[in-house]
Amino acid sequence: MTTKAERVADIAGPLGAVFAALCCLGVPFIVAALAAIGLSILRADPFLWPLMIVSLIVALWGMWRGWRTHGRTGPLLVGALSGVALVAGVIFIHGFPARQLIYAGSVGIFAATIWNVSSRVRCERRQRATT
Repeated sequence: MTTKAERVADIAGPLGAVFAALCCLGVPFIVAALAAIGLSILRADPFLWPLMIVSLIVALWGMWRGWRTHGRTGPLLVGALSGVALVAGVIFIHGFPARQLIYAGSVGIFAATIWNVSSRVRCERRQRATT
């Protein structure tokens, strides 16, 4: 049975990590939205890096919990590699390669989350059907 904490991790973790990474990248609609609500100060690296790292930890914790439920290592592996791509693109690499890493990491973390949640739901349905 999926707990409330796992559902929060499945939603908040990937969204927070991708939001922080895309904000660091300077995606116009995110920058404009923050400016419109008066929160441009949040675009600073001292806010975004910890937000991204904590969000990735939460997302990976959700994927690890999913792995314990359904036993598939794929979502956890894709999520971890995507997290590495996000961190590398935001913190260590700059310019065009950073943009590609951030976009790839964003797509990967969402794909891993969807894969993890769907695998967990299928596993829980099978467990309910056998009991």
